[in-house]
Amino acid sequence: MTLVSTDWLNENLDKVKIIDASWHLVKNRNAVEEYNKEHLENAIFFDLDKNSNQRKDLLKK
Repeated sequence: MTLVSTDWLNENLDKVKIIDASWHLVKNRNAVEEYNKEHLENAIFFDLDKNSNQRKDLLKK
């Protein structure tokens, strides 16, 4: 499911902010490196690992 079409996005790049919050479960991929190699024009990267509480055990009740 997409929120907007690629055509719409292409026509409105100057009117929206694109946040790339890519995160990969497999460790052989690096979202920051992939963003640095290639990303949509004017997109910014939001590092989920860097901006999350790594000490919180989400599985513990």
